[in-house]
Amino acid sequence: MIFNKESLDMLLIPRKAAEELLYEDGNLLRIYLYGLLHQQGDPDQMAEELGINKAALMQGIELLQMKGFFRTDPQSGGNIIYQLPEENQKNIEVTVYKDAGLNHMLQALFSDRELSFRDYQVFYELKEIYGLPEQVLLMLAEYCIGNSSAGNKVSMAYIKKIGKSWSEEGIDSIETAQRKISSIKRNSAELRELLASLNILRIPTEQEYKLYNKWVNEWGFSFGAIKEAMTATTGAQYPTLKYLDGILKNLYQQGCLSSGQVREYFVVNEKLDEQIKEVLRALSYARLTVSQEHRNRYMKFLKMGFGQQEILLACAQASAKNIAGFDYVERLLSDWKQRHLLSKSAILDFLETEKKQQSKVRKMLDMAGYKKRVTPGDKALYDKFSQEYGFPDEVILFAASCAIGSASPLRAMDSMLSRWKNAGVHTLQDAKQANEKFRSRVKKAPNLSDVDSRTYSSEQLADLVPDPTLKYQKEQ
Repeated sequence: MIFNKESLDMLLIPRKAAEELLYEDGNLLRIYLYGLLHQQGDPDQMAEELGINKAALMQGIELLQMKGFFRTDPQSGGNIIYQLPEENQKNIEVTVYKDAGLNHMLQALFSDRELSFRDYQVFYELKEIYGLPEQVLLMLAEYCIGNSSAGNKVSMAYIKKIGKSWSEEGIDSIETAQRKISSIKRNSAELRELLASLNILRIPTEQEYKLYNKWVNEWGFSFGAIKEAMTATTGAQYPTLKYLDGILKNLYQQGCLSSGQVREYFVVNEKLDEQIKEVLRALSYARLTVSQEHRNRYMKFLKMGFGQQEILLACAQASAKNIAGFDYVERLLSDWKQRHLLSKSAILDFLETEKKQQSKVRKMLDMAGYKKRVTPGDKALYDKFSQEYGFPDEVILFAASCAIGSASPLRAMDSMLSRWKNAGVHTLQDAKQANEKFRSRVKKAPNLSDVDSRTYSSEQLADLVPDPTLKYQKEQ
């Protein structure tokens, strides 16, 4: 690729500084560049503008001074003066090479690789800046050499990275370092075993190490529990540790951390999945693969108080309406729960009653001349006629036959039955007599206003009598 720099507003950065800081911690380069771009800046302001905490800022400045990029001028009140590393290198080298004993032991660990000044400087930074004792430094070097495929050619950047992480974990003695190394070796062996069980025959990646550390150290899984969870990866076409991570996350949320808890969880879920597959079949699903969403929805149904038979009954209702989905099943079960219908027998009794009621409403609509489907508003209006007004089915059907031909038969029926109720009508014979009496009055008094006269236009009738089904339709 070509880097075109013709239009740059130039900023002079020493080559040595650029070469070394390019591969250092990103904060060091940002701190160095900040000083080049600003005349001054107090630590609080610098930390805020760079987006790092003040402790990290001061540590970075100290490290840059140690590397020879900065020096402070006591005569000017501690101003930071930029300089090339070479200007201060001799003094630093004297300091670094002063501890000949540590240097000799480090060189012995690296065998035929001759350590340079910069190599030693990494270890002294870890000692002076990050607080690792000399014995821990030697254990760190030995661990990194033995754990790297490069052997004693392991990069100093890797050693520095591991050393900083040890410092952050508070590893400051031989005992804590030994425990850390033992833990790493154990985790590494366990992780390789997991990868091998997935037919992944290679050294674990850094991301895979992070995943495993999260499972063990953050979530608290035992190795046995993780191995038990591996059985759930057999359903995946291409199982990976990332796929296993999703399984363990769900187990962690369920509080299943030991091998026994994980084993029991999968035994229970295996039975649960068979029941869910039965539900999927009842809903005519093409695929019977059980997802976590299916499990969550099914568990919700169980917590509502329903068993498998009741859930399958809801599925049958959904299929009868050609509605295959968990959403409709949930709405249906919620409705049954509100009606306190939790057993299969109670639900079947309710459905039979609903079926009969539906048939009665259908007859009423047919008798009144309607060809539309039965709506909740129609059923509510029938309930009003039969329960609130107290009329038997035969009286309601007779009223429907009288209303046929009206601009709005249901409006006419509501008005008619209301008048019959006030007149004390109870039987079909009473209704027929009331109707004949009303019709005779209409003939004698043609200006008499009533829906039974059937002499009104649609507009006049709508003004006189509101649609009685609207109230119930709004309530649905």
